[in-house]
Amino acid sequence: MTSSMAAKRDWWRKGKALDLWSIPHVLFGVLTGFLPQLTGLSFLTALALTIIFALSWEIYEKFAEIKETVLNSLFDIVLPVLSFTLTSHALIWYPISYDDLVVVATAVFIVYAFTNISGWLAYRRRDHNFRN
Repeated sequence: MTSSMAAKRDWWRKGKALDLWSIPHVLFGVLTGFLPQLTGLSFLTALALTIIFALSWEIYEKFAEIKETVLNSLFDIVLPVLSFTLTSHALIWYPISYDDLVVVATAVFIVYAFTNISGWLAYRRRDHNFRN
């Protein structure tokens, strides 16, 4: 397979604003949106943690020299905050039992982990200079 064919099949390549990496960013916000209901943290504390982790991750990507557009970096911060807010408010408007929320959070975490691992493996295949 030629490298151009491989590039066309690499769905994990960074996009200008949204890409497959947007999925784990959204799922991270959903997971942190569960925190107030699961842990008793206040909405504002959980929101602050979401923002801090989203910003920290983007700063890490800059130091790791992961190339992406400014718009993509911005969306990588906005998406978790937006999904956090929507998830938190959905749970206020439509509360579910603690046990059911644990099941939903576990399922979301599994999908979150799968998408991150899948993307990381695609990055390793693409970056021949990647060090373990």
